[in-house]
Amino acid sequence: MAVAFCVIASGCKKKEVEVTKAVDKPIKVQTVLAETAKMPRYLTLTGSVFAEKQSSVAANVTGRITSTLVERGSVVQKGQVIAIVDSKQAGFSAQAAVGQYQAAEAQVTLAKQECERADKLFASGAFSQAEFDRAKSQCSAQLGTASAARANADLAGKLAADTLIRSPIDGVIGERKINVGEFVTTSTMVATVYAVNPVRISISVPEVAVGLVQKGQQLNVKVSAYPGRRFPAVVEFVSPALRENTRDLIVEAKAQNDDLALKPGMFATVELSVGEEERTVVPALAVRTEGSVKRVFLAKDKQAYEVVVRTGVTKDGLIALLDPLQAGTNVIVSPPPGLRDGQAIE
Repeated sequence: MAVAFCVIASGCKKKEVEVTKAVDKPIKVQTVLAETAKMPRYLTLTGSVFAEKQSSVAANVTGRITSTLVERGSVVQKGQVIAIVDSKQAGFSAQAAVGQYQAAEAQVTLAKQECERADKLFASGAFSQAEFDRAKSQCSAQLGTASAARANADLAGKLAADTLIRSPIDGVIGERKINVGEFVTTSTMVATVYAVNPVRISISVPEVAVGLVQKGQQLNVKVSAYPGRRFPAVVEFVSPALRENTRDLIVEAKAQNDDLALKPGMFATVELSVGEEERTVVPALAVRTEGSVKRVFLAKDKQAYEVVVRTGVTKDGLIALLDPLQAGTNVIVSPPPGLRDGQAIE
């Protein structure tokens, strides 16, 4: 609106100056009434995220790495080749072992014939007991040699196959510990593989809360990397005894991890449902979050009143308020950007 007033200046007695006084235009808002509702009550526990399975893959063969087929973070299937060792030496050893086995097999055929002949001669009285025992001993020795040659050939074949180093489980490569050209032995660690869908959540339950936990119970898991997200989990394993030093019970839950958001080693905060309680609730859209501060705007006498609040659980689009707020209070839903305390609203 316009306001006229006089300014005394040199050379004139009075001069009217017209200025404009800024007046806030009321902002249109949508309001709802705060109400009370039964909301879940949770016991907050701590835990850690672990892989469902974890395997450190050893070379299991001696030789030089000729190829690596995975990198950190590669998704692999059970039996998939992750590295290759030079197979020439193993191949030559396998060929030699097969040749020895074939030679031993030929000797076995001859030994069996000698054993049959010895049996007939001994039965007819042509062989003395000593001659018979000696012939049978030679036959048994030949059979033993053949068995050893066969086992050696099988082992050589396995070593040749082991030059293809394979993942023992479905999972994700956590670390590749070898490079092309490196010499490995049977105990050299090649890679670590983690099965991370689902993941295990190891949870510490204090003694006073042990009676609240049981197999099959539903949990919510939160991690600091995703502050607004809850991961559902189910209790799968319950320890039969408390730890003596800390007097707590260790339980394990499993959580689906389709997007691999949960990483082994993460610290977890676990919400254990222990019933329901009456709470004042407002639509989750009514809460404005700025950093760690949460606010709601109340509507009263055509003005907005800003209130800092602490919030609890969310359910069906409603969020519980931990600070007193009278049911029936008008609360502004989805506060418009720029809305401030004391601003006119309609």
